[in-house]
Amino acid sequence: MNDLIRITAGVSIFGIITFFFSFSLNRTEPRSNLLLQSSFVLAYFFVILEMTGSTNSFYFPLIYLFLILSAFYSIIVSTVILVATISYFFFSELYLKNQSIQNFFITNGSNLFALISVTFFSIFLGFRYRESIVEKNKLEKYTKSVSADRSKDEAIFSNIGDGIYAVNTKREMILFNPQAEKITGWKQKDVIGLPCKKIMNLKNDQSISVCEKDCPALAVWNTGENVVREDLCYPGRGKSDIKLEGTYAPIKDMDGKVTGAICVFRDVTKKREVERMRSEFVSTASHELRTPITAMSGYIELALNDKVCKVDSKATEYLNKAFNTASAMSNLIKNLLVVTKIEDRKLEYTITNFALKDLAEEVIEVFQKKAKEKNTELKYDSNPDPTIKGKVIGRSLDVHADREQIREVLNNLVENAIKFTKDGTIKISIDYDNDFAKVCVADSGVGIPENGQKHLFEKFYQVDNTATREVGGTGLGLYITRSIVEAFGGSIRVESVEGKGSKFFFTVPRSLD
Repeated sequence: MNDLIRITAGVSIFGIITFFFSFSLNRTEPRSNLLLQSSFVLAYFFVILEMTGSTNSFYFPLIYLFLILSAFYSIIVSTVILVATISYFFFSELYLKNQSIQNFFITNGSNLFALISVTFFSIFLGFRYRESIVEKNKLEKYTKSVSADRSKDEAIFSNIGDGIYAVNTKREMILFNPQAEKITGWKQKDVIGLPCKKIMNLKNDQSISVCEKDCPALAVWNTGENVVREDLCYPGRGKSDIKLEGTYAPIKDMDGKVTGAICVFRDVTKKREVERMRSEFVSTASHELRTPITAMSGYIELALNDKVCKVDSKATEYLNKAFNTASAMSNLIKNLLVVTKIEDRKLEYTITNFALKDLAEEVIEVFQKKAKEKNTELKYDSNPDPTIKGKVIGRSLDVHADREQIREVLNNLVENAIKFTKDGTIKISIDYDNDFAKVCVADSGVGIPENGQKHLFEKFYQVDNTATREVGGTGLGLYITRSIVEAFGGSIRVESVEGKGSKFFFTVPRSLD
């Protein structure tokens, strides 16, 4: 009993001392603090248990309750309580009561087995319980995240300035935002689940049904790539048709399987009307200006003709400047008309098979005089034995395009090369691959600054340097050149070093014959 009193006193004193440290420990390590406090409570419990009869005490079943509850909180706490309980038995029976080991296991073996069994079973249940709590918390967190994302998506869809609709693989409506309602006149609650054709019933600019003949949703499902349509027309409900531009993209699930398609579209009726008015104005103004400028150029040519009239050298100089200015205006008007036709998709093409080499030689012959005036050699760099990766080309070298339009491309590139080359060389060469003929127009002229190369094929763009200011131009030639090349499925690019010349490359599809 004296030992028990001493132990009780020691535990009490140690508990009072550490009590003051538990406040700071609770802020930094709450689990450790709980374990420490539980240890003191358990120590007092064991003292009480010993004083009331050890395993025969009516408090003894509380040990099982401690073990079960602690297992649901923490495996570590439960294990510490189990070890402390077993230690208590050893201390109580072997030290305080002086029992032998054999009698100890005979007397308390069943209790030890029961304690260990209850502890491990409780730990298993506690682990599953904590696991379910973690999963529940994850699910709640994920649900909140999905709800937040859904709210965010709905806010975006509701407030975006473009119309949006989506269809499933049966081409039934599954999404229809407020802007789509505004453009079409349909309400979301009325369209969800209905066939897209019944709601949109889109046609192209030739009044052919897009939904039946050329459905963009099917196109994105088949190719897996976005489709941009600028020729859509929505038949207005009780009003005039609405011109649309739409971008279609596939909708895929987590496994990459296509589950639908989404379209972002906008009403471009007013924009198309403005473009039409602009085109009409440019076309009308250009035609009206062409006649007087042509007449002006003709009269100036007559004035410069020695057989028609005599003018002094000073007047001849002025007339030459006037003639060059009139020619530049005439060229500008011609280019404006071509650009208008390109943008309105009204530029007509006559596709034939022809020899690109013969066309290049014709262009060289036309510009030979201008090249010599600038002391520049203009020549065709022939390849007597064309091959593709070492293999002789088997079929015809003809290309498949509009001959006169490709002539215009060569004219623009050669004329530009002559403008910016003096006392140098201009070469035209042609290489072939399985699908395309690649033409190179290379000069040894002034070259193009690197920061200007990426904008070179844009409309009205001119490189801002001394050479371009002296030569002048409309800024439309290379834009027209690019548009023509791309119309036949080709491409164009430039390689240039300022002060060392330029190389323009463009491709033309080869004929299949």
